[in-house]
Amino acid sequence: MGWNWVIHLAKDHDLWVLTEANECESAIKAYFEEHPKQGKHITVIGIPRERFGEEIWSSFFYYWTYRRWQADAYITAVELHQKVGFDLAHQLNMIGFREPGYLWKLPIPFIWGPIGGHAQMPWRFMSSLGWRSASKYTIRNILNWVQMYASWRVRKAASKAAVLIAATEEDRTAIVRIHKRAPLLMNEQGAKGDLKVSPKIRDKKAPLRVAWCGLFLGRKGLPLGLKALRYMANENQLVELDIIGSGECEVEWRALADDLLVSGMCRWYGMVSHAKAQEIMASCDVLLFTSIQEGTPAVVIEAIQAGLPVICHDSCGFGAIIDETCGIKVPVLSPKISSRGFADALITLATNPERYAALSKGALKKAKILSWENKVKVLAQVYLQTTGVYVSNATEA
Repeated sequence: MGWNWVIHLAKDHDLWVLTEANECESAIKAYFEEHPKQGKHITVIGIPRERFGEEIWSSFFYYWTYRRWQADAYITAVELHQKVGFDLAHQLNMIGFREPGYLWKLPIPFIWGPIGGHAQMPWRFMSSLGWRSASKYTIRNILNWVQMYASWRVRKAASKAAVLIAATEEDRTAIVRIHKRAPLLMNEQGAKGDLKVSPKIRDKKAPLRVAWCGLFLGRKGLPLGLKALRYMANENQLVELDIIGSGECEVEWRALADDLLVSGMCRWYGMVSHAKAQEIMASCDVLLFTSIQEGTPAVVIEAIQAGLPVICHDSCGFGAIIDETCGIKVPVLSPKISSRGFADALITLATNPERYAALSKGALKKAKILSWENKVKVLAQVYLQTTGVYVSNATEA
């Protein structure tokens, strides 16, 4: 996600990118070898990150080492600013509000965002997660609330920022409530601008092929989709669910599919390459995105790029970009209402070829609207308004 922002912003700006040396440096170097022109306006500074303890307590030590890395990044930024004289600093990744970094301390305009992570797991969905995931997200909800209000560094960064960018409506609402600031609303993902895909059509006599893609984590909500299959089977609807991914809930979810007698309607692919996942999705008719608590995952963008209508909850980042032109949304009211709503949406697309064709065409139009080029135009305007400095690199060879 961050890299797409960088390569598109570099068309009009000179960028100094501070990134993790032992994680990204070699991949970035290989990219520039393949795209030498794009590296002309990007200077990448790799900063080592000492990682430890994550095998003992991953959540705590991940953020502990990441905070130490952010402090080192700030020291490097101070030294660079003395030599270069930056016009602004932008804290781009990671999008979670818990870690704003330290660039807000620089004596230049500071932009922070897209900022995510404020959305809570709805309490009424805890019962659908299983005891392990329910315990995890109960603790997360409590800690999340405490961190939103109690972190002095988050408050300081938010107050110092010239512009805050919220990733979702939930994040925008939280920033207004907690920090009394009015952020720009812009999700963290973008689509390819040069789509060469035709809208899909389908034969209503054929089984509806449904894609589901993600890690097997409680918040991803696959059980809601499996129960939707049960509703469809009860109504003699032909449907096949292609499930891409794996994770800690796999044994539990496979057992649930057996209990619901829908295993014969499922294909479990496990973890596959990104290219293979896109190939599977492109062969399907629709993406069923059952997540309950999330930002704006890339799989939703990739689905509409492929002309797939999306069925999802009306919440989080995906709920903000999917509308009646490209998908069907289900309200976040209860697990039972979600499963029934997903089933009804799937039946609509399975039995109404005209509606399906219109949504497929709308998905491709939505992808163009959400292109990285369009997003960067908005961000470039923010840069200009913040600094008054704008020098385009677009005419350079």
